[in-house]
Amino acid sequence: MTGEALRLAIAAAAAAAAWLIPRRVAAARMTGLSAVALDVFPLLLAGGLLLLATGRPLFTGVVLLSLGGGFALADHAKRGALREPVVFSDMSELPHVFTHPHLYLPFAGPVFVLGGALAAIACGIGLLIFRPALWQPEPLLAALFLLVVWTVGWVVSREPTLGRAAAVLRGFRPSGAPVADAARLGPFATLLVYGIIARAERARRRADYRPLPAPALKNGGAATPVVVVQCESFFDARRISARIPVDMMRGFDACLREGATYGRLDVAAWGANTMRAEFAVLTGIPEDRLGYDRFNPYHAFARAPLASLASHLRGEGYRTLCLHPFDRGFFRRDLTLAALGFDTFLGRDTLGGSRRPPYRSDPDLARQVISVLDAAGPRTFIFVITMGNHGPWQEGGAEIDPAVRRLFDPAELPEGRSLLRYLDGLTRSDEMLGIMLDELGPRRRDALFGFYGDHLPSLPHAFGHFGFNDWASDYVLVDGAAPRARRVDLPAHLLPRMILDRLRGRGAIEESRAAALGAA
Repeated sequence: MTGEALRLAIAAAAAAAAWLIPRRVAAARMTGLSAVALDVFPLLLAGGLLLLATGRPLFTGVVLLSLGGGFALADHAKRGALREPVVFSDMSELPHVFTHPHLYLPFAGPVFVLGGALAAIACGIGLLIFRPALWQPEPLLAALFLLVVWTVGWVVSREPTLGRAAAVLRGFRPSGAPVADAARLGPFATLLVYGIIARAERARRRADYRPLPAPALKNGGAATPVVVVQCESFFDARRISARIPVDMMRGFDACLREGATYGRLDVAAWGANTMRAEFAVLTGIPEDRLGYDRFNPYHAFARAPLASLASHLRGEGYRTLCLHPFDRGFFRRDLTLAALGFDTFLGRDTLGGSRRPPYRSDPDLARQVISVLDAAGPRTFIFVITMGNHGPWQEGGAEIDPAVRRLFDPAELPEGRSLLRYLDGLTRSDEMLGIMLDELGPRRRDALFGFYGDHLPSLPHAFGHFGFNDWASDYVLVDGAAPRARRVDLPAHLLPRMILDRLRGRGAIEESRAAALGAA
């Protein structure tokens, strides 16, 4: 075999591996020629473009292998940490891997990721510099090819072509379960099928949840402050094991003594994807009404105005604020929260806090919430998104409370150190809950106060050690009206209806507007 033939064979093998390795992670099967063709299409497109532009098959193969290997690593890491594969809407988070690597790289292994990326870059540069092209590069032809691809993509993304493309892709009969679809169709085909169908259905699905026409502001009637706290990775950890003491959740239990409604909150994610519970609680839209946009409603669905708890309360004369001591652009909340009816969004630049752990502590944030409420007045809705107990829970940061450290020997269970650090953060979240109850409860400001966890923490091995496999977080709702605690388990999208029902009972909002969100 000549040197040229050998390089072509290596390049072909690398390109094939770029397709086969992600399929191996997805356990994809050869279930039909059309599905295989759709799955391999993105790599063929990228490979053809690189070959035209460089005339270097070996370089092209290395680039494709690097991209395919990187995708496979991300897919494997996400399956292990979050119990689901990479989906089309994850492209929204790709920039965060570079701007906030501490939130992503630990799950895949930072040394492995960075080392592999540097090796791939070095290999690619070396091949460009030291290996001659096997044929004359055609950069102008490659640019024309890219223009044609972009034009076709633009046409497909617009109606009526978009609807026709979605109809064709529905012929692959996707189930909507990403693990099963990636195994049957292939991971790249599943990205295309989900992404195009989601885009085709988006406008119709949005139309069902347009905001109501804004009435004249109503400043009469009762002025009940409303504060809802979405607490990072919060749940009643006593459910894990009897070794976690009963008195660990004092703030939670204090709410029950005030007659709170409480219970399990059925959330749509495990370990991350905060925006799913957040969107459900703000809009009252069930997950099954979102189609494939349910994986990340903030990716595109929530970029247009939608009826929400905030927009309803704003229509009743409430000032609506969101407080989040982190970067306002994360998950593009700087766009979506305005579309969901918030007048003001205060982020890290106003509230303080860090882009890296340790973040703004939950008790400190609680005191800021009270200050903001007092400045804004009683007819105010504040939605709080905490960061204090955000994972991954690695070494470093504040010293763990000795009482928490004594709960387990971290060497006796998998992820033991991470579990202890999580539980230590949970005690501070519970302290925040106690502060909010003291300041907002019926003996002080008599606010309507809700507190819930967005999802459970990503600690699969530690939870598996205890045989704990629950997905539900916990919530409490304190309104000062109930004589005793009442347990009501519910899906996240019903929480805003419960809040509006309580406000309607107090006479703080009109019945017609409260019913409108419940109808969603």
